[in-house]
Amino acid sequence: MTASDLKDMDANYGGGLLDMVKGGAGKFFSNFKDNLKDTLKDTSTKVMHQVATYTKGELDIAYITSRIIVMSYPAEALQIGNQNHVEDIRSFLDSRHADHYTVFNLSQRNYRGAKFSNRVSECNWPSRQAPSLHNLFAVCKNMHNWLKQNPKNVCVITCSDGRAPSGVLVCAMFCFCHLFSNPVPAMQLLSAKRPGSGLWPSHRRYIGYVCSMVSEKPSLPHSKPLVVKAVTMSPVPCFNKQRIGCRPFCEVLIGETKIFSTAQDYERMREHRVQDGKVVFPLGVNVQGDVVISVYHMRNTIGGRLQAKVSNTQIFQIQFHTGFIAPGTTVLKFTK
Repeated sequence: MTASDLKDMDANYGGGLLDMVKGGAGKFFSNFKDNLKDTLKDTSTKVMHQVATYTKGELDIAYITSRIIVMSYPAEALQIGNQNHVEDIRSFLDSRHADHYTVFNLSQRNYRGAKFSNRVSECNWPSRQAPSLHNLFAVCKNMHNWLKQNPKNVCVITCSDGRAPSGVLVCAMFCFCHLFSNPVPAMQLLSAKRPGSGLWPSHRRYIGYVCSMVSEKPSLPHSKPLVVKAVTMSPVPCFNKQRIGCRPFCEVLIGETKIFSTAQDYERMREHRVQDGKVVFPLGVNVQGDVVISVYHMRNTIGGRLQAKVSNTQIFQIQFHTGFIAPGTTVLKFTK
């Protein structure tokens, strides 16, 4: 893959999600659904055995299939707890997949392109939430395009720890390629090949979105905005020192951009008790696309009072895409 190829691939991340799927979804998926399963099958037990032996005490690399590889972010200098050094990783990939690998970097830390012969696609996923649906779908599509160019081509997926973000992409790719029709078996296979990926409910939800978009009868996201009138949290969790309640506030983000917050000065924030049963946050916020709703407990420590600062502890976070909320829906319920 050339530098211009990667540039074209990354450019796809900036376009509209519907542009990638509307109009030609049926034709696009029918062209590859019958043979794409083969691109993900383990075709070389010898390679798998060699890799398992090589990485046992040296590198953190996992072959999820013979053509999809996952690893933690390689360090360029010695870092405690990091098994992967960039030079060792490059040597490993060049010796086994010379001229046939592309690194899909999900971390917000970018590589210097020359480290992998300019074979890096920078995806820039957020670290504390699921990727945008558009970005997730675009990366799956680009991985597929790379794999189908040559049967020797492999995709190397990397994120900060090689766990949750990489796991989301692997499972979404399984569904994108019609290996599975729902997230559960995809996550089971991931768990068998890469234990401890730690996928969140929001991650699983977004994998499900991809499954819906590539199904026999695709369910594509609509573009109608929604209004989040209120968020209700029940029961009231115990986050204060006395363990009898919390002092919560709610934030709403579109992607990574905060558009609304109920936070006020500490003294004006109401403390809710367990016996209240629930907390209701009136919002009335217009949203569209990838929505993140986070609720925090506001703490005021002695050190914080001296510095006129408060520290916040996240109680929960929910993420969803408005395009998969049926018009007319009045209540969405999320459970732990």
